[in-house]
Amino acid sequence: MENTVSSLLNPNASARKFQRLCLAAAVSSTGIFVAAPAAAFSLEEVVVTAQKRQESAQEVGMSITALSGDSLLEKSVIATSDLGKVVPGFVYTQAPRGTPIYTLRGIGFDDNSLASAPTVSTYMDEVAMPYPVMSRHTTFDLERVEVLKGPQGILFGQNSTGGAINFIAAKPTEEFSAGVDVSYGRFNTSDVRGYVSGALSDTFRVRLSGMKIDSDEWQKSYTRDDELGEQDIFAGRFIAEWEPTEDLLVTLNLHGWTDKSDTQAAQLLEVKPSLDGFTYPEYDAYPRSPDDARAADWDANPPLPFVRDDELMQSSVRVDYNLAEDITLTSITSYASYEQNFVQDTDGSDLQNFSLRNIGEIDSFSQELRLTGTSDSLEWIVGANYTEDESADKTEYYYQKNSVNQGFLGIFQSYSTADQDVKNYAAFANLAWSFSDNLTLNLGTRYTKDERDYEGCTGDLGDGSSAFAFNTILDLIFPDLAPHTIQPGGCTTSDNGIPGLVNRSLDEDNVSWRVGLDWQVTPDFLTYANISKGYKSGSIPAVNTASAFQIQPVVQESVLAYELGFKSDLMESRAQLNAAAFYYDYSDKQLRGRILDPFGIFGILETLLNIPESEVYGVEVDAKITPVEGLLLGVAASYVETEVTSDFFAYDPVGNEFNYKGQSFPHTPELHITATANYEFGISQTLNGFIGADVLYQDETTGLFNDPALVGSTVASPTLRPGQMVDPDTFKVDSYATVDARFGVEAADGSWKAWIWGRNITDKYYWNNSTQSLDNLYRLASMPRTYGAAVSYRF
Repeated sequence: MENTVSSLLNPNASARKFQRLCLAAAVSSTGIFVAAPAAAFSLEEVVVTAQKRQESAQEVGMSITALSGDSLLEKSVIATSDLGKVVPGFVYTQAPRGTPIYTLRGIGFDDNSLASAPTVSTYMDEVAMPYPVMSRHTTFDLERVEVLKGPQGILFGQNSTGGAINFIAAKPTEEFSAGVDVSYGRFNTSDVRGYVSGALSDTFRVRLSGMKIDSDEWQKSYTRDDELGEQDIFAGRFIAEWEPTEDLLVTLNLHGWTDKSDTQAAQLLEVKPSLDGFTYPEYDAYPRSPDDARAADWDANPPLPFVRDDELMQSSVRVDYNLAEDITLTSITSYASYEQNFVQDTDGSDLQNFSLRNIGEIDSFSQELRLTGTSDSLEWIVGANYTEDESADKTEYYYQKNSVNQGFLGIFQSYSTADQDVKNYAAFANLAWSFSDNLTLNLGTRYTKDERDYEGCTGDLGDGSSAFAFNTILDLIFPDLAPHTIQPGGCTTSDNGIPGLVNRSLDEDNVSWRVGLDWQVTPDFLTYANISKGYKSGSIPAVNTASAFQIQPVVQESVLAYELGFKSDLMESRAQLNAAAFYYDYSDKQLRGRILDPFGIFGILETLLNIPESEVYGVEVDAKITPVEGLLLGVAASYVETEVTSDFFAYDPVGNEFNYKGQSFPHTPELHITATANYEFGISQTLNGFIGADVLYQDETTGLFNDPALVGSTVASPTLRPGQMVDPDTFKVDSYATVDARFGVEAADGSWKAWIWGRNITDKYYWNNSTQSLDNLYRLASMPRTYGAAVSYRF
């Protein structure tokens, strides 16, 4: 055995190729290959496909965090939003309308638009989920998850400047197998997951899996006896593999989910009228939210309940055909359909200051063809990708007791639409050349052409109030034009005084690339250097518009990234120490910002903007050790500095124009630390025990670009509270630390286990966003302490 392991660790090219084949053969249903070195125990070794080939994560010259599906479940990573518990540098933020914002190493995109391309792209078995809302409920029955940091786009179907998350589903097995995981906890939360897998014939294998989560309300009104926050989530996946010959494998993947949960209510921090001089006294005097994760407020008897009715269905067919011994042709065809219909109250009160209903849908088709080849010293990929997305995004706004209603001719409701068609064409190539026994040169490039068309407007919801107001105002502002005759239900958005649908187009192309050098200094120590250029496509905003000036496209952003790192196995594979340093030169960063109303009526308006120049730099360290059999200790830390480096003038959330130069990015804590400890011990010949804990520390950050000194010198409500200023820390997201823990027993043969668990066991009050909307400044709180018990059984 020792000789075998020694040959596997030999750094020459043929040995590495043999190692990859052995690793691939050893991948189990959990995605983990446990090495067998001379030591009696060692760290698990994870096989990844980050470069579209199977290889040990420790052999890949880039920053990757990879975890098995079992590890995710143990660490209470039950949704994509929980990845921050295990991935250093990953920050989840909930946008005001529930759209997830994923940020890696300071690069994220804070936008509510349904069809906004992300900076951190997500994939299921290499198939893109092109918009963040589609990725919410995918973390069940996984073989593993891979998080790639830095610009991506060469080998994946969607360009991104921050990184990529690839969910790898557990695949069908040759032998029959089945399993069920059941958890019950606080707020009557039940979480049931299960799968059935096996072969129906010598050439046909299937796997069916699912997840169901239900819970009672977790938010409580602090002004009356009322609760909100029920969960009702279902997800399922069906995978079939047909392998008629050794050279052909066809894989069908059908997965989807439904979410009928309550939407989250806001925690009111301050009332700041969007139209100076106008306010509603009862809203201005409304009690502010206490510092309690469960405390919030919302309309007592809304015409529509504050719930979601969202669903995703995605299908893909993958064909792998071996044209020759070392050349494989791969085709991946996918289609996804997403629909959402939700109602949400964002004003943090039981007054109808600002609530909304959103109805949206996305249809997405993609096709990828690629050739993959290997030889003694070369591994190469060439391919092409085509995607076509269509989206429709309609939002209804209700603001009866808002300064806009009082100050603008009695408007109390409106709608906005944003329909977009996106076509994307790409060709890519990647080469790994082992030009010596321990040096590998990595070269990759991708050409992308992106075509985007937009049609939308803001309009009268049918009652005629918006139509009357805009007819009156436009007649005053543009007296030379014919009298305006906007009808009830018509568009009120005007382009140079002419109301109607607004059309925009954005056609761009780019060439992303990567140059990297891997040096296998010893069989246990790899160092690497990478230079890469990545892009995020341009975007057109979906906003409640007063003027077509708000609907201006932002151009694509780009990152030129430099990274130097190493990966090492120590103490006969009982310890690992990985580290990386990086610097990003960031151009045209996209953000949802604010401009001055060109009519001089509505004050500050939302739109999308580009920041010309910024920079990001930092270091990451990941250490693991198993000092004695059964004990695993690990700590990972990310330190990130971000800064706007060019002059850029725009408005802050409370209406002050200021220079963003020198500002740090929102949703980007400087320090992000995860730590884990797990101990497994024998109780008897048939029974083992285990105990574990996970700690997450996240440094303070901010929800929006702002200067606290300038915010603190702004009068909150000039009419009713002329001497009272806005709290300068209103948009601050405080630092926090959370602790998750577990304790249980399991069968020595792994057939079953039972445990008790706790999440955020110190009941830390923290929030993931602090933001603004029309008259209100508010927070979105994270979950309080939860606890419960779980059992797992494998047949």
